[in-house]
Amino acid sequence: MELKVWVDGVQRVVCGVTEATTCQEVVIALAQAIGRTGRYTLVEKWRDTERHLAPHESPVVSLNTWGQYAGDVQLILHRTGPSLTERPPSEGPPLRGPERGLHRQSLPPLAKLRHPNDRSLRRREPRRKSLTFTGAPRGLREILGGRIGEAEAKRRLLLGNSGNHHHAGPAIGTVSPGLWACRMEDLVRLVGLQRETLNMLEKKLEAYEAELQVWAEGRGGRCGGYTGEPGGGGGLIEEILRLEKHLRKNEVEMEEEEFWATELQIELESERQLEERLQELRGRLQGCELQIEEKLAVVQGVEAGLEEERLQRERQETQWVSEAEARAQVLRVKAELKTQERQAVQLESSCRAVDRSLGQSSKKLQDMQQELEQLTKELRQVNLQQFIKQTGTKVTVLPAEPSEDESNHNSHSQDVIPLTGSLRRHVLSHPASSHLRVLHTPLSSGLNPEGIYV
Repeated sequence: MELKVWVDGVQRVVCGVTEATTCQEVVIALAQAIGRTGRYTLVEKWRDTERHLAPHESPVVSLNTWGQYAGDVQLILHRTGPSLTERPPSEGPPLRGPERGLHRQSLPPLAKLRHPNDRSLRRREPRRKSLTFTGAPRGLREILGGRIGEAEAKRRLLLGNSGNHHHAGPAIGTVSPGLWACRMEDLVRLVGLQRETLNMLEKKLEAYEAELQVWAEGRGGRCGGYTGEPGGGGGLIEEILRLEKHLRKNEVEMEEEEFWATELQIELESERQLEERLQELRGRLQGCELQIEEKLAVVQGVEAGLEEERLQRERQETQWVSEAEARAQVLRVKAELKTQERQAVQLESSCRAVDRSLGQSSKKLQDMQQELEQLTKELRQVNLQQFIKQTGTKVTVLPAEPSEDESNHNSHSQDVIPLTGSLRRHVLSHPASSHLRVLHTPLSSGLNPEGIYV
């Protein structure tokens, strides 16, 4: 299928794109088509929303996720920086030095000399990851052979990795120590590879110069003939051009080595500044910890004072409550005492009244007992006289002890008398008649058979 990508305001069509095609392959194809090397980023834009695609991400799959809005999505290719061969290392460090600080990014020096209307300088959101395409290594690998090609490939790989780290990595102040150590190791390894490549190139250059010197000494004075000969002169010129090209490449490599050495020094200086800053922050942290400890001690003292005041207030409140309860209890006791005094006075008056009534009742009881005894004597005499008249015999009455029934009857009569109040003579009419009826049948006693009890 075809994929439409906007490049510098012009829409370009990339053919043969499938779901397996990655953004890196699309960027490489577009860079080869426009014939311009550098660092590129593929952006997916929909209305006011932009998203940077990762190198391994598939643009076709990303477009399919939009569904019916896929036709409104635009793919834009941004050039974010030059390639390594376009970078002037000699001018890089002086221009970059003043902007170095705790938060910076290692951008190519040529980016600071670009026109302010360039799109790569008007990005409003952070870049995710850049895609690097450069055509220079292919020609260099063709010129150099064997070990030089392998060393150059390793160097290019490290350059790409370090460039990506510098471009997409976080600020130096937020880099972890492990990642910082890895970057430093990559830089040191890169410098070592560049030195090895330069040494090999210098040895090859010395061999070529020695060969040229031998040719010059052997054919001295015949330079014009060489220009006329189609075979020998042309080969020598080509060799000279090739050596000049090697020399230029070596100069570029040396400039790059100087650039990366300067980068290493700047990174070391930044690390030193960060260490100083870290020490300063540690000192401030210790001071803050001391202040916090002092404040905590003050707070603890204040809390202890508040706790003591609270306990004292609770004790006072408890004391006040106890005093109030004691006062209330005293008042209750006083009221109870007054009530008991009134009850005692009433009981005393009741006791005196009862004593008076008891004395009167006792006196009445004695009077009634005397009257009862008198009546009993009279009744016996009457019964005796009547018995004598009926029988016509003379009876001798012996004094006898009262029986148990009579004693119970007398005690019962005594118990009833105080309750009934006063006794009158007409009340005893019924007992007297009953006694008369009983006496009609004389009773004989087992204790004294000769006595008659009436």
